[in-house]
Amino acid sequence: MEHFKLGGVALLALGLCFACEKKDDAADDNKQVNVSGASTSAGTGGSAMTPLTPSGAGGADGAEEVRKGERGSSCDSTVDCEDELTCIVTSNCPAGVACANKTCQPSNFNLMGTGKSCQISDCKTKADCCGDKPLVAPAKCANRDLICGSATLLGCTTTTCTTATADVCGKGTCSGQCSYSAQPCTQNADCALNTCDSAPGLCKVTGTTCSLDLPCATITNTCSLALQYCDCANKKYKPTDPICTDKDCDDVCAFTCTKDRCVTDDSCVSDDECPLTTPFCNAGVCGECKTSSDCEDETCINGHCGPACKADTQCATFEACQSGECVYVGCRTDRECVLQARTGAAAPSQDPRLAKCSIEKNVGTCVLPCDIDAQCAPTEVCNEGICKYIGCETDSECKTIAGLHDLPLPTPDRPWTTTAVCTAEDNAAP
Repeated sequence: MEHFKLGGVALLALGLCFACEKKDDAADDNKQVNVSGASTSAGTGGSAMTPLTPSGAGGADGAEEVRKGERGSSCDSTVDCEDELTCIVTSNCPAGVACANKTCQPSNFNLMGTGKSCQISDCKTKADCCGDKPLVAPAKCANRDLICGSATLLGCTTTTCTTATADVCGKGTCSGQCSYSAQPCTQNADCALNTCDSAPGLCKVTGTTCSLDLPCATITNTCSLALQYCDCANKKYKPTDPICTDKDCDDVCAFTCTKDRCVTDDSCVSDDECPLTTPFCNAGVCGECKTSSDCEDETCINGHCGPACKADTQCATFEACQSGECVYVGCRTDRECVLQARTGAAAPSQDPRLAKCSIEKNVGTCVLPCDIDAQCAPTEVCNEGICKYIGCETDSECKTIAGLHDLPLPTPDRPWTTTAVCTAEDNAAP
């Protein structure tokens, strides 16, 4: 009995080994295999037959031909498959089952690349981003943030300094101190004279009682630069100024149109509107400098001190240093693409080491070579031996590609409507 159990287990394992192979049901219904392995017709005398072909098919000499694999049939090579099908690696068989993992599948999908891509757009002008809000604040609002903000300058550090190290103060100034008061100064004219303040009846410098009949003592209040420190006082701070409650300065549009998208407007009118890292307002943009005198040992170029780069290694991946600026150039060699390849970006059948650098209009793009569409990623087709993005055909397709569905209705704070247009790639915005 134990021998029968072992035999049954062996037969079960043998059956699993062939579970992933496509079975010819017609052959099983009409054929039996004899001991020698030759096919015989059921109910006949056991005459040998050649392998079956589809019903009614036959060779010129009357002999039947080998049947080709249908879609989904297991295979070893493409010659095992019907026309228009290719033997392609598919999902693996279940664990513990020894079987083929290649099946006959379509090799091309009758899809053509369009050479177009979706151009996302919110606006053409700043007005498209602002709705009914004013595009710019009135001139009287230019310094409102300083006047109404804080008595202390943001980004100013209270510490000792010298004229040579004045930059440690940030937006503050490196100042001395008046000899008879704690008032900061850079020159004698900054120090108050010891005159009589009639309202409290006290001398401004000495604090002694004074009147018309009792004048203040004559003293010399000079600016001492022996010990300098960072003065962080906001000289423009005056929270009682009417501008702080002026409605004309409220609810001004905070967006602008950049490359067809509505983005936060970070333009400036004066230095006071710029952050500590880029404190100078130059041509409406905050930068490190206005002139070379704002830089220590470098030249002011396009609002920053010195060139953005001096070597390619100072730039991001696939960028090159050109005329002191980092410019995207893409790949230059096939090896760069191999080194930067990510397996998940390609179809499962493609090895990232096959990546090639295709240079068009002096910009390199990493691509994968191909012979059939099935070797490319789902959104690509094989075009002239290279996997290329299939592209769009209509604006309607772009709504799906860009995920522009179920968007909220425009509001006063977000008045624009995002759209997508299928545009020839040569005409697409950079």
